Amino acid sequence: MLCTTITTAGIYLIYRKMHGVSGCSFCDIVTNKKDQHLATSDKCVVIKDKSPKAPHHYLVLSRAHINKPTDLTYADVDLIKEMETAGREVLRVELKAKGEADTVEDMLRIGFHWPPMVRVNHLHMHVLYPVKDLGFFSKMLVFKPGKVFKESGKLIQELEEKSGRRPSDQVHDVDPNNPAKNDVYEALPAHAIAN
Repeated sequence: MLCTTITTAGIYLIYRKMHGVSGCSFCDIVTNKKDQHLATSDKCVVIKDKSPKAPHHYLVLSRAHINKPTDLTYADVDLIKEMETAGREVLRVELKAKGEADTVEDMLRIGFHWPPMVRVNHLHMHVLYPVKDLGFFSKMLVFKPGKVFKESGKLIQELEEKSGRRPSDQVHDVDPNNPAKNDVYEALPAHAIAN
């Protein structure tokens, strides 16, 4: 029989993850400022950046309060993918509404600022399009893939490698008679870890 002990601290952490952190501007947007939402899903919310650096600059906010992308684990890969999908869909809809062509991948940048460039301690993904219209400072430093800005695909790849798992785009050859074929890698996602 499984016995679980729930402590007051545990209940507080669960509540905080579900309802946001007091004083967090992004938690406030996620839970209270629904008029700013361009799209929503179970795990994220898409809004316009209040200081856009490109003609299309959106932020995809995690519904769960996760401080920064360095807190993410392999268990959060699905969250990152869902955030990217939501951001891409908003961009596609906005481009279509303005009569612009479909997204050109070479002109799109999707990713996260890396500490010490994180200005708001709540996980958020930037979607920028077209990157050719970024200002010099933004293009060469702030949103340049590398040490201060990590593209979402690169982050997913690093999390998969760090976990020892195969990349998600590879086919798994599993014997259907193997009793462990349905075993799932268990790791705590970032939102389940105390901040």
